[in-house]
Amino acid sequence: MAALNDLQAAMDNLQHAMSELKSPKVVTKLAGNNLTESNIKICVLGAGAFGTAMAMVAARNNHEVVIYARDQAVVDSINNEHINPKYKMETFTLPTNITATTNVAEVSHHHAQWHLLRWKRLKHCKALIRASKYGPQEERHAWSMSRDSALSVDNHLRFRVSDYHVTSREGGSGAGLIMHALPAQKSPDFFKEHKDVIPDTVLICSTAKGLYLRSKCLLSEAILGPDGLGREQPLAFLSGPSFAVQIMQETPTAVVVGAKFMPHAVAIQRWLSSMSFRVYTTQDTVGVELGGALKNPLAVGAGMIEGMGMGINTMAAMVTRATKELMKLCTAMGGKAETISGLAGIGDLMLTAFGDLSRNRTCGMRIIQGEKLEDILATTTVEGVPTAEVAMHFGQLCGLEDELPIFTAVAGILAGTMKPEEAQQVW
Repeated sequence: MAALNDLQAAMDNLQHAMSELKSPKVVTKLAGNNLTESNIKICVLGAGAFGTAMAMVAARNNHEVVIYARDQAVVDSINNEHINPKYKMETFTLPTNITATTNVAEVSHHHAQWHLLRWKRLKHCKALIRASKYGPQEERHAWSMSRDSALSVDNHLRFRVSDYHVTSREGGSGAGLIMHALPAQKSPDFFKEHKDVIPDTVLICSTAKGLYLRSKCLLSEAILGPDGLGREQPLAFLSGPSFAVQIMQETPTAVVVGAKFMPHAVAIQRWLSSMSFRVYTTQDTVGVELGGALKNPLAVGAGMIEGMGMGINTMAAMVTRATKELMKLCTAMGGKAETISGLAGIGDLMLTAFGDLSRNRTCGMRIIQGEKLEDILATTTVEGVPTAEVAMHFGQLCGLEDELPIFTAVAGILAGTMKPEEAQQVW
């Protein structure tokens, strides 16, 4: 009898949540471009192509966006001309709710503080924001939890989405979210340098797709470890097939955000999602990180095949076998197969292996055509180059060094220990 009562209570909670999702207020929000009921301040670290694209995504949802850039000329151009003059972004006019600064402290000092609460009943599954300007006892609803997160078929009878609060310090004038869009190899040092002005409670969403060469580890480990912040920090990763230029053009794009705590992923989903930029969520952070990073050296390999002048038969064979190696290595390292078979893994590999805008693919082509790797890296960031070496390290740790011929060939060519014609025998 007790079990039946519990089941009835769960069904009542589910019915209540579904009725909330069908309410005119929620339907109106879902039908529009802005899916959130609350706008926040978002800091974007990095004024490169993807950083600019993330700033545009947030600005289209009416958030206040501040871009951190090292180059004062870029900052001045964004603030005065509403144009980023670099990275092929000069053809896009930025909205007025995007500004820029060279001072990290200016955008991150005042911040939102996250508190994960205990599991609540499903009918109470609403995220709440408590802002200091409303007083300590006054609360307002920010948004209803997304249907995919709150009403998952796999979870709705046994998983209770938690409420969570965002408490704003010092008047709520600072960043509620930091979007990290810096090169992977430079990121830990950047966070270590600026950790005193980045509060330990602000949510960081990284868009970098790489593994850390110095420590041969996941980027999350480097960011949170002694090479970076050296502390616990709310951290999520955004990945998927997403060229910056096409995001700027509002080409329909789908990505996935992975976070240890689902409320963090859902918050980013609600802040960034729109009709042209769809965000999915997962708690498989390892899969999201590895899928986004490890596809890069495979895309370099695809560029090498293109540079050799081989046909689509060869390319299709290579990419198909590459997906198997990607799946094998990622799952051995703890990622989930469904993550690798989705947007963060195979989806991103398809984009970078076949897309003309891929820097990794282009790098592979240029190497085969005779250019020196150091000359290529002097003018552009190619995450697949350092990641190839870390990938081989991971393969050895997992006892897979003899089962990853494509990774082995790409790493060998990049390191200069294997010639392209020798790689054909390996593939």
